[in-house]
Parts: sequence; C-alpha cells; structure tokens
Amino acid sequence: MGLEKWRWASLPPAAFPRFQLDPEKCTGCGRCAEACPIQLTEIVDKKARPNRRYDHFRCIACENCMAVCPRGAIRIEGEYRVEKGFWKNADLFAGGKTWPEPLPGSRDRKFSEYEKELTETERVIYKRRSVRLFQKKPVSRELIKRVIEAGRFAPSAGNNQPWKFVVIDNPKVIDEIDVLCRKVCRFGTFLMLPKAWREKKTPGDQEARLSLWQRLFLPIFVRLNPGETDQRARGGINSVASDPQYHTFFHAPVLIMVLADKRGVGSIELDSGICGQNIVLAAHSLGLGTCYVAIITALRFFPKYRKQLGIGDQWKIVTSIALGYPLGKVDNVVEREQARISWV
Repeated sequence: MGLEKWRWASLPPAAFPRFQLDPEKCTGCGRCAEACPIQLTEIVDKKARPNRRYDHFRCIACENCMAVCPRGAIRIEGEYRVEKGFWKNADLFAGGKTWPEPLPGSRDRKFSEYEKELTETERVIYKRRSVRLFQKKPVSRELIKRVIEAGRFAPSAGNNQPWKFVVIDNPKVIDEIDVLCRKVCRFGTFLMLPKAWREKKTPGDQEARLSLWQRLFLPIFVRLNPGETDQRARGGINSVASDPQYHTFFHAPVLIMVLADKRGVGSIELDSGICGQNIVLAAHSLGLGTCYVAIITALRFFPKYRKQLGIGDQWKIVTSIALGYPLGKVDNVVEREQARISWV
C-alpha cells in the first residue's frame, strides 16, 4: 500500500477530456485557441483541432473554448481520471459533469429558461469565466478602485483584513513581470518535463519520456509540492515557458497583485482568496473580465524587483488578477463536476 502511493507520481496514465468539433459550425475564428490556457487547440485550414504537442491531450476541462466559441461548434467530453497511484482520483467523483442545478428540477431545463429566477449574484457566479481575450481599452482607476472596494469588505479571520494590493496599469511594467515569470516557468519545465516538450512544436514528440534523474527526483518533489506538479499544471507552465508569443497576463491592461500580511490571523491565503473572489465577481457584474494568474508568485525569486514594486518582506504574494474589458462574449455557463457532499 505504501509503495502504491508513490507509483505514477509523475505523468501518471490518465483519461483526459476530449475535444469535439462540429466542422460545419466552425469558422476558424481562433478564439478557442487564444482562450485555451494550455494551448491545446490550434487553427489549421480554417478549422480548430487539438494541438498534439504532448503524449496526451492534457485538457483541464475548463471549457473556456466552448464558452468563447460564437458558433457553438465545440464540446469537451469526458473528465480527467487517474485510476491508480499517488494522483488517483477516479474514486472521488460520482456521475460526471453537469450544468448548473441551483433550483429543484433545473437539471431538466436549460439555464436560459430559469436564469431570471436566480438572483443577480447567482447569475454572475454561474456565468463568470476566466477571460484571456482582452480589449486594448484601458480601465479607469475609478472603476479599478470600485472592484477593489468589493474585496475590502470580504470576511477574514479575526477581522484582520490581511490583504494589500499592488495595481499595475503600465503595460511596460506588466511586460517586465511577464519576462520574470517566464524565466521561472522555464526552470520548472527543466525539472518536470521531457526535454522534447520544452519547445513549442506541432506535433510534439509524443514518445518523449522523463530522464533518469527526473524519475528519481520527481516522486519526492511531487509529495512536497503537489499543487505545482500535477501533470495538468505542468502543461500550463510549459505554455508560458515554451511559446515566445504567449503572455503570462494575456496583455490585460491592468494587473492587480493580491498580497497578504504574513503576521495575519489564521489562514492569510484563504482570506486573500475570499477577497480576490469578491473583486472578480464585482468586476464581472460591471462588464469587466478577469483571470487569476498565480504564476505571479514567481516574483518571490526576485527580491530586488519586489522592492521596486514596494513589496516588503512582511508581504506574501498570494495571486494576481488580470483585469480588463473582454474581447467579445466570454462569460457563459459551462458544465462542472458534481459536488462531493456527505450529508450528516
């Protein structure tokens, strides 16, 4: 049993969600490819298709490609399932993905049929999507302050309000941070991915395998840092690291860094996450778009640059929120795994 927990600690055999396209509806607009956080979709001969860069189509089932498609040409089928080893999750889910089911009998109705029966807050929650397609239009500081104000009134342990924000609306500074984050991601791919996968190639070498030193090192690294070593996360890190055209923050006009005081009460990360979600929901209710970008934590390796941004040692970088006006319709309902509930 003990050995089983260590088996398949890196790149375990898994069933991945599958990209399905209706070629009659697809116009090759490219929005799906631009919205995919792991660059698993590409446009060839004016049609979308899976980008076979890796040995698997490492889809994370965010379904943003479906949400942004103006023609409804895309469907993601299936779920991510690992049957054995450290990452085993097949026993944690029941039934598969479903559309929102907030009301009795809503499973048998389309969202559009009962949307008006929901509160405005519920509608924003169900329709909010991570936005990676932004207009170049700037966001006024008055509007930025308005969404941060929603974050200010989030609950926190002991009412300690540990958060602080660094707001960047200078594109040159955002580009500088992008370069630094990409350097750290590049090192991450050196540790966690086969050499052949570290360069953007289509199709990629699907027979590539980890080196001996990686196979010896990664089981330990996985146990210490599971959140950063899941194979789906590695695909996202590699997207940032391998493609010179990829921008960590999607050329959003505004970047809000969410910091937490290390001396705060209780879980400062949880409190900061609640604060961030208040900001995100307020932004989408106002017609803005957002995307959480946790790769910003890579700045911990650049103390001089942190100092330039006014981030003292007492502050921990928790996450960042890319903010701007969406390019076209992005917010939309998608399917999600059913809730794991134990009734007592």
